Amino acid sequence: MYEALAQLATAQDGVFTTAQALGLGIDDFMLSDLVRRRECRHLARGAYAWGLQVGTPEQIHLELCRGLLLLYPDAVLAGRSAAAAYGLPLWGVDYSRARLERPVARQVRRSGAVIRPVSTSATTLTAYGRAVDPEVACVQVALDHGAIAGVVVTDSALHRQLVDLPRVEAEIMRRAGNRRIQHALAMLSLVDAGSESVGESRTRVILTSHGFEIETQVVVRDQWGVIGRADMQIKGTNVLVEFDGALKYADDPRALFREKRREDRLRRLGYVVIRVTWADLEAPGRLIALAREALGTSAA
Repeated sequence: MYEALAQLATAQDGVFTTAQALGLGIDDFMLSDLVRRRECRHLARGAYAWGLQVGTPEQIHLELCRGLLLLYPDAVLAGRSAAAAYGLPLWGVDYSRARLERPVARQVRRSGAVIRPVSTSATTLTAYGRAVDPEVACVQVALDHGAIAGVVVTDSALHRQLVDLPRVEAEIMRRAGNRRIQHALAMLSLVDAGSESVGESRTRVILTSHGFEIETQVVVRDQWGVIGRADMQIKGTNVLVEFDGALKYADDPRALFREKRREDRLRRLGYVVIRVTWADLEAPGRLIALAREALGTSAA
């Protein structure tokens, strides 16, 4: 009975609208029955997805975006939704609503979405639909969610060469009258293309905001050649900082052994290594204490 709807959803990357279902003879009562039977899911008013919900918060958010773009064909993804469509990592954002831009007179809230007036003609077609250009998305994330959220997404965009600093700066200047412009200006002063993950970006921002000068992706050598590359180094010292998400060792004990040998070689050269975990990022005071202790050890 619902085979045609399932086929339609499959052809549309798993999503469909209430109007499309009605066109196939499936009314609201029948859709509610499908939801109860867990054959489809309600994404937002007028938008549904076929099948069970799976994936990361970002993937679930992008599914919502797909459904909303089907519902609003004149919309483009913006802010956090655009950043997610580009595959950029996000931190400190709310995934429950998509950010869209449409030709509307003022910002409105709809089921599953915050819709704003079109702010730019610079858009790119992504795998999930049309989105504002990457530098616009990065600046919008900073304006909406703060400087650190902006740093996380812009570091990644710079590292992947999706954007360059002059374009990001030009986009910030274009929005000079925004009441949250200081978020974006602070982000601009903190970004670094050398950071390769959310954890590295957040670690660097915490250290920098407490007065430490940080260099990223520092290559360390001894008389036999390159030992490795450290995530960060406190400038002018022999203190190295490594963000350790712990995942890289979970399935490969040999990787842990190699890392232990590498660290032993670094210590023999006189380096002091700080290993930062997710827990340390949630308690910045502890991270700063570790850095100061390492500087004291290094001096001694």
